[in-house]
Amino acid sequence: MGFNQREEDICSSFASAVDQIITLSPDFVLHTGDLFHSVRPTNRIINFAIRQILRIVSQQIPMVIISGNHDTPKQRSVGSVFSFFEVLSPLLHLVYKSKYESLSLNQTCIHAIPHCLDQEGFKEELAKVRIDKEVKYNILMLHGVVAGIPEFSMGELSEQEIPTSYFDAGFDYVALGHYHRHCEVEPGVIYAGSTERLSMSELGQEKGFLEVDMAKDKTIFHRVPTRDMIELPALDAKDLDQDQVYDEIDSRSEAVDIADKIVRLKIANVPQEVYNSLDFRKIVELKSRAFHFDLKFERREEKQKAFTGETSIGKLPLEFQQYLRQSVVENLNKGRLLELGLKYLTEEKTTDERQPIENRLE
Repeated sequence: MGFNQREEDICSSFASAVDQIITLSPDFVLHTGDLFHSVRPTNRIINFAIRQILRIVSQQIPMVIISGNHDTPKQRSVGSVFSFFEVLSPLLHLVYKSKYESLSLNQTCIHAIPHCLDQEGFKEELAKVRIDKEVKYNILMLHGVVAGIPEFSMGELSEQEIPTSYFDAGFDYVALGHYHRHCEVEPGVIYAGSTERLSMSELGQEKGFLEVDMAKDKTIFHRVPTRDMIELPALDAKDLDQDQVYDEIDSRSEAVDIADKIVRLKIANVPQEVYNSLDFRKIVELKSRAFHFDLKFERREEKQKAFTGETSIGKLPLEFQQYLRQSVVENLNKGRLLELGLKYLTEEKTTDERQPIENRLE
């Protein structure tokens, strides 16, 4: 169909979440940022997002969306895609202009702060928040990394840090976005997580959305279907040749059903000469049943030896021949290169007398 299948997976899991939300018919829906992966999503993804949002608000369910670091432009002069969504429905509230906004929904004050242009601006907007004592509940919506907990970082330069002091400021609930894993930081302070796994680092994580019952002080995590992601038993290849590596990859792939799954296999301690000799076209064939097969090679680190005397030096010509035979050398005469290399490796000269090989090729 010409579509990116992983993009289809993400859309499918999001649509499944919307299906369940409509069935639950909540008082309102909160989305804590990164509705889009970039500031310029494709027309197809914009169309999909509009249709899913309209499914929610057409049921008379208000929805609040703050922008995250991925869908916030880095410069004020660059317009936001969210500006196109403002005309969809009065029940849709979009907070994306790097400014704190508050709104009242069903006896609840929503304090919403989107991703800001910088950390300083984020702190300034946080300082504007005041608990509304005229309503029954106060909810804070933020997108960022909880200060002092590196595990919540996604390793992105644009991340903004959330001081934990705000969690004790009298809010009934703090809805956090950015970290992809569903996680309770402390009671009433929760990352809902993403609705689909977005990298192999999320292997084993359940995906979905969170239902929050403010009256009963209770939360329920609702799972959504996602593409299976599995990790095969790691392989130690320190004593294996290339054929044995192929066999081990094949046997691990056959031991479980990997069809249409995202699969990871780590192969450690691969000798350099074995790695150089692998036919990766053959490996691709071994992986073909999986939807995606992430094969991680960790080559063995050979200890550096000080070569002294004829015994050590004598090994170099053979290693050079093996290396050259396995390597692609463009626009050079491989035979001539081998001849010169062997000549220089077997010469009995001091280091100071030798010239770099590249300076002596003609």
